[in-house]
Amino acid sequence: MPVLAQSPFDLSYVTAYTQLMHFLALVAMLGAAQGLLLLILIAVRFRSRNNLPFALLLLGFSLRIGTIPAWNPDTLLTHSWILTFIGPLPLLFAPLVWWYVRELVHENETPRRVGLHCLPWIMETAILSIFVYSMSAVEYRGLVADIFSSPVPWWMPVRHGIKLLQGVLYAVPALGLAFGAASRNPHVTPRRLLWARFVVLAPLLSLLAFSVVAVRPAAAAVPLAGSISPFYVPAAVMAVTIYSFALLVLAAPDVLSVAGNGRSAGAAQAATPEEIEDIAYRVRRALDAGAYRNPELTISSLAKQLKVHPKRLSYAINQSFGQNFSQLVHSRRLNHFLQQAEHGISEQQTILRIAIDAGFPSKSTFNRVFRQRYGKAPSAYLPDYLTLQDDT
Repeated sequence: MPVLAQSPFDLSYVTAYTQLMHFLALVAMLGAAQGLLLLILIAVRFRSRNNLPFALLLLGFSLRIGTIPAWNPDTLLTHSWILTFIGPLPLLFAPLVWWYVRELVHENETPRRVGLHCLPWIMETAILSIFVYSMSAVEYRGLVADIFSSPVPWWMPVRHGIKLLQGVLYAVPALGLAFGAASRNPHVTPRRLLWARFVVLAPLLSLLAFSVVAVRPAAAAVPLAGSISPFYVPAAVMAVTIYSFALLVLAAPDVLSVAGNGRSAGAAQAATPEEIEDIAYRVRRALDAGAYRNPELTISSLAKQLKVHPKRLSYAINQSFGQNFSQLVHSRRLNHFLQQAEHGISEQQTILRIAIDAGFPSKSTFNRVFRQRYGKAPSAYLPDYLTLQDDT
């Protein structure tokens, strides 16, 4: 059978396409490098469980971007792990975005059974791995040929449709958190809300771009002259997303501290007024809920409860309340003690019992704190105080 000679136009198109793919590979790898640098920044400077979903999202985006130029028959035949491991990664993106926005907007609340949200990715990775690695070399070559042919196997559009549906199912509540009623909670600072909205919208554009691939799942290694590979669009959008994250974090690295706070005293002193206000609000809520009545309460335990670094918590308390942590907690305990004392002190409800109920760890601590504030022992001060309350 004679081989048809290629026209100069076809040859020039193939050359232009090859150059474009090389450029795309460079852009993708630079984007992946940016994502990994951001991941290192989070791990080193902003170590916090709250930033975990964002770090995983960056890692997944970086892996996906870096391998998009490799999505061609020759590479898949040589590296089957791109199909079995990298291919299912988009199933993680939407749950991670929703999880991170929940951490930012919904009072740092980690979803229950968070591992279940990764189940679709785990299942597809396992099924593809079993399916692919049980094939012979000839069968696998035929599978790759089917993927890059038209019409594609029936399971390809079904698989892409499931990814789109899952993305929408997570995008709706994530948008609701960032733009709905939850975003109007008083504890959500404008800085945190702006960052949450950006985190939602940027990956959502990638989801929309992926719909192009879902509509046109077949992608030849070198498309016919005049056609556009459907992988151009998601590759470009994902790269722009990573670059946007990188530029924003480089310009204002403290955006990551709204969820995971700095580790050093210098980082604590660099807290913005919005962050201090946010921490102070959470401290008031915890104390109003009775946290001070725990005799073992320490700044470390309260910091763990509020998911704030202890040094940053201490700095915020000093700035917002004009007291240190101990003074603030003891003040709440004394106020609680006096409120209970107004109801009368009997043999069953002794001064010490009320003091212990207010959170004082011992009699000596209570007496010392009481004398420091009122200049008298509790037994000497209370009669005058209760008389004054009765008169008013």
